[in-house]
Order: sequence, then C-alpha cells, then structure tokens
Amino acid sequence: MKHLKDKAAAFICEKEVKEVEFGPFNVFSRFRALGWEAALNCYDKDNKNLFKDEIQEWMATLTCSKYSKPQQMKFTGTVNGIYVEMSFDMLRKLEKYDSLPARDYMIASLDDLLLKPEAHPRWNDMLEALFFPGTYHGTLYRENLKIQAKLLLMICIYNVIPRRGDKQEVRFPEVPILYSLLNGSPCFPFRYLVMNNVWICWNKVGRNIIPYCRIITGLLKMFKAITPEDKGAMKRHRPFDIQRMGTGWTYDESERYHKLKSEGQRWRALKFDARAL
Repeated sequence: MKHLKDKAAAFICEKEVKEVEFGPFNVFSRFRALGWEAALNCYDKDNKNLFKDEIQEWMATLTCSKYSKPQQMKFTGTVNGIYVEMSFDMLRKLEKYDSLPARDYMIASLDDLLLKPEAHPRWNDMLEALFFPGTYHGTLYRENLKIQAKLLLMICIYNVIPRRGDKQEVRFPEVPILYSLLNGSPCFPFRYLVMNNVWICWNKVGRNIIPYCRIITGLLKMFKAITPEDKGAMKRHRPFDIQRMGTGWTYDESERYHKLKSEGQRWRALKFDARAL
C-alpha cells in the first residue's frame, strides 16, 4: 500500500443505510430475505475515527488456520501485541450476521461467487435479470443496470463486496451478489463473503485496498486491541443519503410517493404513511 498517493482511500469503510430513507425502495426487505440486514447497520457508532495503523497492522500480520469446512475459517492478526480473531463465530458475536436459520444457507464455490462467476452455467440468466436486453456483452456498465440493481450496487460496493476504482463498471463478482439480492436466492452467508474477500485482498499483489474497515475496527475493539482512549485519524463516516447519492441520481417526493431517477429510469415508491385514496 506504500505506492498509493491517497493511502486513506485504500481503507474502504462501510456506510450506514437508513431504513426510513431506503426502506420504501425495498433495500431492507431484500437484505432481510438473505439474513444480511446487519450489513446495512454500522454497529460501531464512532463516526469520527479511522484506525488506519491498527487496521493495517492486523492485515499485515494475518494468518489463516487450517480448516475442513468454510464455517471453520479463522484469521488471526496481531495489534499492539494482542491477537485479534476473525471467524464465523466472532463475526456473529460482533453483529447478528446471517440471521436466517443455518439450514437456509448454502456454501457457494469460490469460483462461482468471487473468482470465475462468468463460468457459472446460469451466468446469462443472472445478466438478463440485472441488465437491459442487449447491454450485457463484454464489459458490463452500471448505466445499463435496471434501476433496482443499480441502487443495490451503490450499497454493495461499500458494505457487501467493497472496492475502489471505476464505479461506472460492474465487476463480475458483483453479478451473483446482486442477483441473489434481487431474486432472494441463492442464499449464502454474508460472513463467508466477508472472510473470503478479506483473504483475497490479503493475497492480492500490491494489496491496494483493505475492505470492511468498520467490521475490522469492531473486532479490534472487541478484543481490546483498541481502547476507548485510543484515537485514530480523523475521518467523518457519512451514511448514505438518498438526496445526495451522486452523479446520475435524482431524488424527489410528492405527498404520496418517494421518487428516484437515474439515467432515464424512474422509480416511484409509496410512502409508508401515505393516506388512503
């Protein structure tokens, strides 16, 4: 990470999603259908600090224990002389990730989910569900996503499968995740995504991002590698704001409806408290 001009940009921090703003557009119902609703909350209410040195130290010292099942994955890193563990169990103690019964989850292969999703036998079906006809050959572009998938992608690139770089493109590993959110299945554990994505980033040559920084911070605090007296670098963690979603998005409302527009597409959602006609 030393070669980066903007080192702080390498630390990808999750953003809180407010149900009062995004609930009418089915964001929370789609995440709840997979048991992933905890990924929309930032349990750590510290919204001013980014513990860059401690997070980077944990990543730099990361080791992975041998395991026979994905649910037995366990990473250990050292921060300030304290061992800090990331595992299915520790992530569940941190927050109620994967809230559905265990029997409802399947473990997808890494190739199907993160490494070679384009080789999946249902790849074209997934693309057809997410993109407009005739727009999903070759490079995949955000502007060609249907508006429901486009809204979910905006959240996923921070909270579910974090990345930096060109936000105008859709990367192949994002396709099966968006499809599952829109379709309600297949249902795989959010913790499986987190742990494998952390390990892929750790093994990547150049290691240009550290994902899930607020999850990692939560674990550091859980193991007391960071104490309430410690102060990180100043960083204001801003939640998603439906009225300020960036280029290509416009929000408006009427007495009865919330309204989103994006690159020619329109989406109207009835307000929870709308009067009966």
